[in-house]
Parts: sequence; structure tokens; C-alpha cells
Amino acid sequence: MTSSGVQVYGKSTSDLAKPIVDTTSATGFAPASGGVAEFRINKGANGAISAVAVLLSNLGISWDGKAERPTIIETFSPTQGRVELTSSRALSFLPLPDSSNLAFYDYATKGAAATQANYANNRYFPRAGNPPRCPAATTNCRTTETDGITYQQGNWRAGGDTADTVTADRLHEDGDVHAGNGRPDANGNQTFLPEGNGMGVPFPGSKGYRSLSGWSFQYANLGAWSSQDTVEIGEWAGTSNEHNQNRRGIVAFGAVTDPAVVPTTGTASYRGTVQGWYSKNASTDPVFFQGIATVTVDFATRGVVVNINETVSQGNTVPASLKATLGMGAAGTNVANYLSGTADNGKLKGGIGGRYFGGVVSGGSGTGPAEIGGALSLSSSTTGETVIGGFIGRKQ
Repeated sequence: MTSSGVQVYGKSTSDLAKPIVDTTSATGFAPASGGVAEFRINKGANGAISAVAVLLSNLGISWDGKAERPTIIETFSPTQGRVELTSSRALSFLPLPDSSNLAFYDYATKGAAATQANYANNRYFPRAGNPPRCPAATTNCRTTETDGITYQQGNWRAGGDTADTVTADRLHEDGDVHAGNGRPDANGNQTFLPEGNGMGVPFPGSKGYRSLSGWSFQYANLGAWSSQDTVEIGEWAGTSNEHNQNRRGIVAFGAVTDPAVVPTTGTASYRGTVQGWYSKNASTDPVFFQGIATVTVDFATRGVVVNINETVSQGNTVPASLKATLGMGAAGTNVANYLSGTADNGKLKGGIGGRYFGGVVSGGSGTGPAEIGGALSLSSSTTGETVIGGFIGRKQ
């Protein structure tokens, strides 16, 4: 849990084998912990989403096999440029340095001791006059990394249950040292790295891809993210163990309810959507599923009942349905807007965490915070089955 929401995530398992059988892909799925995913969205007066940023850190992603890579800052922007975090953690959008700037692209002069942050969160494409250099066998050589975000408005404003949605994907080159020119030659002339016959990284997606799916009501938001990254990169690690790995996660976040106004009497009910990933064992790629979430709250007893039903993936039932009884934070404390507890659907076990979002409203099912959201993680130590999911709902 964080001050603005809750999160869960999972990791690929193919990259855990020794030796790794297939270094070019990342498969399998297992629960993970310790990392942090942060979503930022820009909403207009009517709630329409115009921009999204996903920040990922401490996920066990390392270019050199020693240190955690720089924080991922993914904005899915279709323009060339670079993004950094300021000292106050605001996003700073900057022009992309030219490939001849070896003070920035310092791998050319420092080798593996170069500044890793300078090779992270750069958007190299599209780039006029310098086409991508895809491998010879590539039949569809992309010239752009992303088309940006796609937004669709739901019907919740008219009293329906459908949330607004936003989707995006991007091919990235984080960690690719071919972004800059090579070392100067004996005459001081700049050369390209051995693989280069032009300026800039070889092609969109040379080091992986990222994707985002989001669902939003007025205050509560649910974000599903995925990132595949190349790790133990040869130039940084100095070894031949370069391979790919994958991380997937869910974040429920938004404008949290002030704990001081959460009711201490009465009841309320909520209805909304659940989204997530399911894998039948640790070595199988997960499928994405969706379902219906209903929640009933007794503010006097501080009891919360979460029902997850009709969980399906492409028409096939997924064993993620459950009924769980959670507890709320004590009334009058700064955690009165938290809820958490264990979950067991008879096959998988785990936990659920959640938050209330928006101001307190009356009518319908009772008086309570306008919206609710949560994240859940379930697994079986016997079969390796894993569910990573989240939900958001509006008060009925």
C-alpha cells in the first residue's frame, strides 16, 4: 500500500533458469514483491484522460548484472525526446541530445563505467534522415516506437458501470549504448560503434517493449502495466549472459478519501470492474482476464466483503473468482481509509489491499466514499497457479 493506492506485480520465470534456454524471450509468471509502480494521469474537467506516465523502480532489472537500472519513466509519447525526474519528482521533458554529444553518450569514452541514466528514458524515433537499422531478416522494420495513447469514454457519468479506458504500447531501447557515436579515432574524428552505419540506436524496440491498459471512474483508477527489458547487456555487464525478462503489474490509485471523513456508522455497496492476469503454472505465460467486482461495507463493524465474479479470458473461465472478508483501518485514525485482508477461493490463496477514493456521498445504498479500489495476489505453492489483479467500483 502507498499513500495514494495499492499495487501487486509478477515476474517472468524463464530468465531464472541456469542456463537460460531462450535468451530472446521472457515467459512464465510468478508473484513478486519489493518493486514500486507509480501511475500518473492527466484528466480534463470532464475526466477525459489526455496523458499518462508510468514509473517503475526496484523491479530487479539490471543492465550490468549488479545494480538496478535507472527508474523507468514511460510516457508513451510519440515524439522524439527525453524525460527525467526533477528533485521534486516532477517530470521534465527535454530535447534528445545529438548522437555526437559524447559528454552525454559517455559510453564512447568511459565504457561500462558510463552514466546509465543517460541511456534510459530516451525516445529516439521517429528520426528524420536516419532510418532504423533492423536485422537483415526483419520483414517489417518499424520507424516509430509508439502511436501514443488511445482513450475511450465509458458510461459511468450517466449512471452506468463502464469505466473510461486508456491503452498504449511502446517499443523501447533503454540500455542500448549504440545511441551515441563511437570513440574518436587517432585524428579526433568521431566514428560509429561497430554495429552502426548511421546515427542513433539500431531500431525501435531493440531492448524491449512496454504496454499499458487503464480504467478510470471519477476518482478511482486501475492501471495494468507490462515491461519486457533486456538485462545483463553485453556492453554493460561484460558477459555473454544477455537475455530478456518481463514484469507485469496492477495499480489501483486515485484521489484518496480523507480518513477523517470516512463514516463510522451505516453501510454502502459498490460495483465495478476487475482486471488482471492468470497463469496456470509458473512456466506458462499469463492470460489477461476481466470480471465483475461488488463490495459491501459496514462502517460500524469496519467489515468489508469483496466479491469477484464472472472472471473470464476470451470466453474461458479463469479461477480468480472469490469472496473475501476484509477489515478497515480503525475509525479516527490516519488509516481509516485503508482495507486489507486474506483471500482464499478454495484453490488459490493470497491477500487483498484497497483504498477509498473521492468524497463521501449519500443516497442509493447508503452514505460512504464515492468510489473504492483494490489489488489482489493469489497463488498456489503446489501448482504454481498465479492471479495478479485489481478492481475499482462506484457506490451504488
